Amino acid sequence: MTKLFTFFAILFSLNAFCQEFTYKEKKELKGYPDYIMDSKFSPFRNYFALTIGNNSIEIFDKDWNKIFSHQGNPSSVGGHLAFSPDEKYLAYAKYKSENDIAIIRLKDRKVIQVLNGHAYNINKLVFSHDGKSLVSTSSDNTISIWVWENDLMVLSQKFEYEDNVMGASFSFDDKYLVTGGYDKVIYLYEKKENKYQLFDTIPGINYWLYDVAFHPTKNEFIVSSQYQIRRYKFNSKKYSFTDSLKIRVNRTLRYNSTGDFVVFGKTHDLVIIKMEEHQMTEFEQIYRHGDYVFGGDFSDDGLFLTSFSSDKSSIIWELTGVNPSKKSLITEYMDGELTSAQKIILTSDVISNILNKLDSKITAPRDEFETTIQYNDRRAKLKSNVLNQLQHYTEKHYNIKAKSNTVQIPIERIIGYNADLEIYKIRFLETEAGVKIPINDAKLFKKNWSESVIVAEKKQSKDGVSFEYKNFKLLLSSNKNTFDIDPVENPFHIIKKSRNINVQSGRSEGDISKTPNKPMGEESLGVDRALIFATNIYDSFSELVNPVLDATTVADELQTNYFVQTELVINPTLKEAIEKIREYAKLDYGKNDNLLIFFAGHGIYDDVFKEGYVISRDSKSDDVAKTSYLSHSNLRTMVNNIPCNHILLVMDVCFGGTFDPLIASKSRAADMYTEVTNEEFIQRKKKYKTRLYLTSGGKEYVPDGRPGHHSPFARKFLESLRNYGGSDGILTINEIIQYVEKVEPQPRFGEFGDNEPGSDFIILVK
Repeated sequence: MTKLFTFFAILFSLNAFCQEFTYKEKKELKGYPDYIMDSKFSPFRNYFALTIGNNSIEIFDKDWNKIFSHQGNPSSVGGHLAFSPDEKYLAYAKYKSENDIAIIRLKDRKVIQVLNGHAYNINKLVFSHDGKSLVSTSSDNTISIWVWENDLMVLSQKFEYEDNVMGASFSFDDKYLVTGGYDKVIYLYEKKENKYQLFDTIPGINYWLYDVAFHPTKNEFIVSSQYQIRRYKFNSKKYSFTDSLKIRVNRTLRYNSTGDFVVFGKTHDLVIIKMEEHQMTEFEQIYRHGDYVFGGDFSDDGLFLTSFSSDKSSIIWELTGVNPSKKSLITEYMDGELTSAQKIILTSDVISNILNKLDSKITAPRDEFETTIQYNDRRAKLKSNVLNQLQHYTEKHYNIKAKSNTVQIPIERIIGYNADLEIYKIRFLETEAGVKIPINDAKLFKKNWSESVIVAEKKQSKDGVSFEYKNFKLLLSSNKNTFDIDPVENPFHIIKKSRNINVQSGRSEGDISKTPNKPMGEESLGVDRALIFATNIYDSFSELVNPVLDATTVADELQTNYFVQTELVINPTLKEAIEKIREYAKLDYGKNDNLLIFFAGHGIYDDVFKEGYVISRDSKSDDVAKTSYLSHSNLRTMVNNIPCNHILLVMDVCFGGTFDPLIASKSRAADMYTEVTNEEFIQRKKKYKTRLYLTSGGKEYVPDGRPGHHSPFARKFLESLRNYGGSDGILTINEIIQYVEKVEPQPRFGEFGDNEPGSDFIILVK
């Protein structure tokens, strides 16, 4: 029965939902040497981490690449973890022993600090919502409250109890802290003047308390014991019991980001309960693990759920019908492009203010009659409006003074001076920066740094809504001298760095508008470019093993041995793919320029719409209208309108042959130009506009191939490249076809758009 469960999606629904609540297994992380004690998604879902019973931790990035692992003392068993709300840090209990805590900086995976404040086993870690505090609970009968001071955590407060302390949780506004444990008493603390003070206790619980959890948006919390969940709400300046649910709880207890659901383990089941206003209702039991389930955790965007168990596995479940947090909505509208300062200012009040000011017309879901271009234009407008609000609240939060077209920014602190390089390292708006400043001025700056400011230009962006902040300078208060600043991050907006890479190690990224160097006398042959998309990782579809390998190898071959400037885009979302194609459509092309566009990944065909689609990383498996897919119709239109005379589209995707409704194959007769010179041959072929496609199959699925060995189509395509155009050094589409035509399923070749008879696609070997 368990094996059948693995192969089939499990779906369930509740009529009260406007969208059907469903879940299905997305990924299983297994094969570990011991149980999985804890697993969590980071707040913006750029990371995922789990802890193992042999005192190990593993951290994965968004593409499920393992980026960090560590094992401490195996006798210390499995630990717990917590992500900071700005996603900069991960706190990991039992780093090298049962009573220490590692603070891991996620950007470079460095352990920047190890906290030693407990005598025995650490039972839970939790960050405050503003990220300024971390609470740890322990079997040494204490809790510790740690706070940040100059990029290090220091012990601020410690409270003692009569027995083991298990759970701790901050209220949504960090005003209250609740704890509980084996002494069967609930402790409530209130924050006053940056310190937490005990203001109430709730005794009389019948069983040990395993965990406590505050509601993410309301002043209410729940506590769990072995046989019961109890809820308490704030009323008349105190928290009072309201209702309970008799149910066995294994260990951890966690809300989803909106407070609609709570998830926990019950023997071998993962249990979800529905949190209604006056009652808690057992909603669903998921039997999938083969042993004791410690608990589960929802991602903040409502798309995923993780469960972890003593069966040595953690399972990722894909969800529908679970609302995202309001913070996740802001993140989605910004395409995930939030600066460190913007992540900090996203309090519940700021989030609500931003969302309330947005026009419902630009936040509406995509309409099935809305073209991709229309939708992306609307999303761009939405992003500009949100960015404008984020910039406004950033200025307000950090007391930034605005004067005409400039802003004055306070300095958070100075870090240190390098006299050899004459660079002062400072910090402002949650980022570090280097200031090139002579020694004498540096001495003056050190004396009065708190009175000095950073000035920057503030100008309207091209979108006409948000602003561009640039040319950051340090202004000394003593002599009014200014010095250029190079911040690690622009605090007001992301300076988007291309995700595209040149596959040749040691080569710098080229400007796609520049002409590659060709041998003397061949400049008139034009510029050859290749835009290559490869997707291995999908949010809603099974993962593939070879597309990135295939595309990287093709890109390497083109750039190394041909006069082709190559750009590789890995695991793009639909928006990112379209933006990149649009970027190429805006380039200036010469009459002899070539453009190769290559797609590797999943594809699908819809028998109802009679349309083929390229599946993007973020395409939804339950998207009946296919608005989250790149349709072949839209792709044909976009590619055909790129103002480059010679374009070849290669698609190594399932159902790629449906790109052309006619699936018309051109003649593959012997070359008619054997008697002409290379120069004459090229000139003749360059006279005609080229719009050709080559796909790895027709209206059918195509195999991905063995891991690490390329897909069958990619292998033959690479063989054609490695023939290097034969004796004349000119690779034509006909020569490529000769290599790939015997692949099963049979590839399809044809023309589309404005292709002219007699055209060809030609690239020159170096």
